Amino acid sequence: MTIKMIVTDMDGTFLNDQDGYNLAHFEQVYQRIQAKGIKFVVASGSQYQRLQNQFDAIRQTIDFISQNGAVIHSGNRLVDFDEIDPQDLAQTLNIINNQFATDTILQHTISGVKRTYVDSQTPAEVIDIVKRYYNAVQLVDDFAHLSNEKVDDHLTKVGVTFASDNFAQNVKMLRNDLPQTLMSQNSGFNTELIGNVGVNKETAIQKLQQRYNIANDEIATFGDDENDLEMLTMTPYGFAMPTAAPIVKAQVTQTTVAGNNDDGVLKTIDELI
Repeated sequence: MTIKMIVTDMDGTFLNDQDGYNLAHFEQVYQRIQAKGIKFVVASGSQYQRLQNQFDAIRQTIDFISQNGAVIHSGNRLVDFDEIDPQDLAQTLNIINNQFATDTILQHTISGVKRTYVDSQTPAEVIDIVKRYYNAVQLVDDFAHLSNEKVDDHLTKVGVTFASDNFAQNVKMLRNDLPQTLMSQNSGFNTELIGNVGVNKETAIQKLQQRYNIANDEIATFGDDENDLEMLTMTPYGFAMPTAAPIVKAQVTQTTVAGNNDDGVLKTIDELI
């Protein structure tokens, strides 16, 4: 077995429940990764700017897949992005704002290449939660009619966090009503991320594979939720977390040697390389 690329999800996978990781252990692992010429890729549903800050010391030397594959960076350089069609975005915002009870949706965001946008009427305590997953946040008026032109950005993802009550029912309704060119994936924490059909973490990895000439069976991937499923099943070396969602456990047989609070990804990499 020759591993040439390691790709890891962040929340619930690489990061512990305090939104951090064992820096000393990671530095040891990363030195080995570099020595072997292995590419290290961070793949998350959240924002590039947040991911970059979490790996500040090495941000120039690793790759970032953000917004569930819609945005790809190599170091600081933007490699690719997949923008939502303006009409699809408008229709999605109409669904969110008009087809759910006000107490059903706890928060919603729109993410672009530059920033993540939040309704200026959002309560401060909710904005604080948003900022845990997004660093470059801008409050906007008339959120229901946000467009690329209004914020001078390329908008790629819509995030919707539902209340726990009737979560499955609300997700089903959302997915049924979306334009056929859009899809929604669960990103954990009762949050659905909406973007273009056929754009996910696996498709983003494929673009990096072409850049680096790496085959599927030369990649190790780590994840825990529905939005990780494609990348976990694209390689023989896909590892689910012990606490992974049932839909993941049903299709991914290998698990990390420990959970996200016990350096599970890093300990498994130790064994792999």
